[in-house]
Amino acid sequence: MSARPSNLLIALLALPLPAALAAQTGQFLVRLGRDTLAVERYTRTADRLEGEQVVRSPRTVHRLYTATFGPGGVVERFELITHNVSGGPGPLERRATASFSGDTAVMTVPRGESTATMRVKTGPGALPYVGQAYALVEEVTRRARVAGTDRYTATMLPLGTDELWEVTATPQGRDSMTIVLGPLGPFRARVDGQGTVLSLSGVGSTMQVTVERVQGLDFDALGKSFAPRSLGTLSPPDSARASVAGVTLAVRYSRPSMRGRVVFGNVVPWNQVWRTGANEATVLETSADLTVAGTAVPAGKYSLWTIPSPTGWKLIVNRNTGQWGTEYDARYDLARLDMRVETLRQPVEQFTIAIEPKGKGGVLKLEWEKTRASIPFSAK
Repeated sequence: MSARPSNLLIALLALPLPAALAAQTGQFLVRLGRDTLAVERYTRTADRLEGEQVVRSPRTVHRLYTATFGPGGVVERFELITHNVSGGPGPLERRATASFSGDTAVMTVPRGESTATMRVKTGPGALPYVGQAYALVEEVTRRARVAGTDRYTATMLPLGTDELWEVTATPQGRDSMTIVLGPLGPFRARVDGQGTVLSLSGVGSTMQVTVERVQGLDFDALGKSFAPRSLGTLSPPDSARASVAGVTLAVRYSRPSMRGRVVFGNVVPWNQVWRTGANEATVLETSADLTVAGTAVPAGKYSLWTIPSPTGWKLIVNRNTGQWGTEYDARYDLARLDMRVETLRQPVEQFTIAIEPKGKGGVLKLEWEKTRASIPFSAK
């Protein structure tokens, strides 16, 4: 993706922001299933956005951020201060800044016990991005409302990286938008006539959160309450290993949890390729040739994907490995294989992959919610 926006985008950035931004406040409650992941509050004036967050993963942190705007609503400076409120290793306070001028951003970010300076070509009008900061996302939806186009495009720069994100906001009727933030989304957002975010849902996408605009959050009390109750890594890495008839098998994957949600047909949509876990693509490694459901799988490394369906599951064995779990490429498929599907009596809270040896082969099992999908294999 090019760092330089189109001439249309440059023209849109020069449009004035809505007059209501002279003084607006808001609060967001961010959930992942039944768990509160983050809370946020902000104040937006004509030339300044000041926000505060408490975020609970992987540990609880308290963040303060400030964005200063110049002519046309273009960000000139951004500052983020992060306090570690749950303890553990590392500094209690970290500070990062970004200055935007012309088509370049200069960032000063923490690196271990010191700081590093980064210079990134952004193109004019880029916005900073901080995880779970939805007042920054609201800057996009407001600009999209002002632009009034069928599809609004901008760029965001995640603080501390040199990776520019293309951001799109596509109106869906009078009160809704579909938003994509680089690799995150799509999100379904409800907005008012000025583009103020009323709610947002990423359920079924690459970011499964729901966001609600609320009132009356007590940040001091929440910070104290959340400090000893961090959520940890949301989908921790794990592995399953077994030795079968002299063959060493290993599966490396990440383990999302139900968190009170309906999983299949909702968090994991039906009839779409699923990464079979979370985060990086799930990997199978075999030290010798296998036969999986009657199909030859030579020794080596593969990524595993699935297509869940109400009428049956497919296991995809793919030759490409090392990619993020949203980067499936069917050109590298070795095979698509039918799986056996069973309904479990008791729900499985955390997604689990197991290898069950049996004789000269065994069964690869996937379990989550009340579903078990399995497939037989044998050593050749």
